[in-house]
Amino acid sequence: MSTMDDAEQRLAEALRARATQAGHSAPPPPPPSPVPGFRSAPADAGPHREASPRGLLAQAGWALFIALIAGAVLGCALGLLSVLAPGLLPPLG
Repeated sequence: MSTMDDAEQRLAEALRARATQAGHSAPPPPPPSPVPGFRSAPADAGPHREASPRGLLAQAGWALFIALIAGAVLGCALGLLSVLAPGLLPPLG
Protein backbone atom coordinates (compact mmCIF):
# COMPACT_ATOMS: atom_id res chain seq x y z
CA MET A 1 0.00 0.00 0.00
CA SER A 2 1.15 3.50 -0.60
CA THR A 3 1.42 6.17 2.05
CA MET A 4 -1.67 7.90 0.65
CA ASP A 5 -3.73 4.76 1.20
CA ASP A 6 -2.37 4.49 4.75
CA ALA A 7 -3.30 8.10 5.49
CA GLU A 8 -6.78 7.61 4.05
CA GLN A 9 -7.23 4.44 6.11
CA ARG A 10 -6.17 6.19 9.33
CA LEU A 11 -8.48 9.12 8.60
CA ALA A 12 -11.41 6.78 7.93
CA GLU A 13 -10.78 4.90 11.18
CA ALA A 14 -10.54 8.15 13.16
CA LEU A 15 -13.78 9.48 11.68
CA ARG A 16 -15.53 6.17 12.32
CA ALA A 17 -14.35 6.18 15.95
CA ARG A 18 -15.48 9.78 16.40
CA ALA A 19 -18.91 8.99 14.93
CA THR A 20 -19.27 6.02 17.27
CA GLN A 21 -18.41 8.19 20.28
CA ALA A 22 -21.00 10.76 19.24
CA GLY A 23 -23.74 8.11 19.38
CA HIS A 24 -24.09 7.50 15.67
CA SER A 25 -23.65 4.01 14.39
CA ALA A 26 -20.76 3.73 12.01
CA PRO A 27 -21.38 2.15 8.64
CA PRO A 28 -19.50 -1.08 8.01
CA PRO A 29 -16.21 -0.68 6.19
CA PRO A 30 -16.33 -1.30 2.46
CA PRO A 31 -15.20 -4.70 1.23
CA PRO A 32 -11.59 -4.86 0.07
CA SER A 33 -11.06 -4.20 -3.59
CA PRO A 34 -10.13 -7.28 -5.63
CA VAL A 35 -6.56 -7.71 -6.78
CA PRO A 36 -6.27 -7.67 -10.58
CA GLY A 37 -5.51 -11.08 -12.02
CA PHE A 38 -6.38 -12.99 -8.84
CA ARG A 39 -9.45 -15.16 -8.48
CA SER A 40 -10.33 -16.61 -5.13
CA ALA A 41 -11.72 -20.10 -4.93
CA PRO A 42 -15.48 -20.40 -4.47
CA ALA A 43 -16.78 -21.32 -1.04
CA ASP A 44 -17.91 -24.73 -2.24
CA ALA A 45 -14.78 -25.67 -4.18
CA GLY A 46 -15.71 -29.33 -4.09
CA PRO A 47 -15.37 -32.26 -1.74
CA HIS A 48 -12.21 -32.41 0.29
CA ARG A 49 -10.41 -35.70 0.10
CA GLU A 50 -9.01 -37.04 3.30
CA ALA A 51 -5.65 -38.73 3.10
CA SER A 52 -5.89 -42.49 3.24
CA PRO A 53 -3.70 -44.39 5.69
CA ARG A 54 -2.01 -46.10 2.73
CA GLY A 55 -1.10 -42.72 1.23
CA LEU A 56 0.33 -41.52 4.53
CA LEU A 57 2.42 -44.68 4.85
CA ALA A 58 3.72 -44.20 1.32
CA GLN A 59 4.70 -40.61 2.10
CA ALA A 60 6.41 -41.70 5.32
CA GLY A 61 8.24 -44.41 3.40
CA TRP A 62 9.50 -41.92 0.82
CA ALA A 63 10.57 -39.53 3.58
CA LEU A 64 12.54 -42.28 5.33
CA PHE A 65 14.10 -43.38 2.03
CA ILE A 66 15.23 -39.84 1.24
CA ALA A 67 16.63 -39.42 4.76
CA LEU A 68 18.55 -42.71 4.38
CA ILE A 69 20.01 -41.65 1.04
CA ALA A 70 20.94 -38.21 2.40
CA GLY A 71 22.68 -39.81 5.39
CA ALA A 72 24.59 -42.21 3.15
CA VAL A 73 25.74 -39.37 0.90
CA LEU A 74 26.82 -37.28 3.88
CA GLY A 75 28.66 -40.23 5.44
CA CYS A 76 30.47 -41.03 2.20
CA ALA A 77 31.42 -37.38 1.75
CA LEU A 78 32.84 -37.15 5.27
CA GLY A 79 34.67 -40.46 4.81
CA LEU A 80 36.24 -39.36 1.55
CA LEU A 81 37.14 -36.00 3.06
CA SER A 82 38.91 -37.63 5.99
CA VAL A 83 40.84 -39.99 3.68
CA LEU A 84 41.75 -37.51 0.98
CA ALA A 85 42.52 -34.54 3.24
CA PRO A 86 43.88 -35.87 6.55
CA GLY A 87 43.81 -33.35 9.39
CA LEU A 88 41.06 -31.26 7.82
CA LEU A 89 38.30 -32.60 10.07
CA PRO A 90 38.64 -32.13 13.83
CA PRO A 91 39.27 -35.28 15.88
CA LEU A 92 36.23 -36.44 17.80
CA GLY A 93 36.61 -38.21 21.11
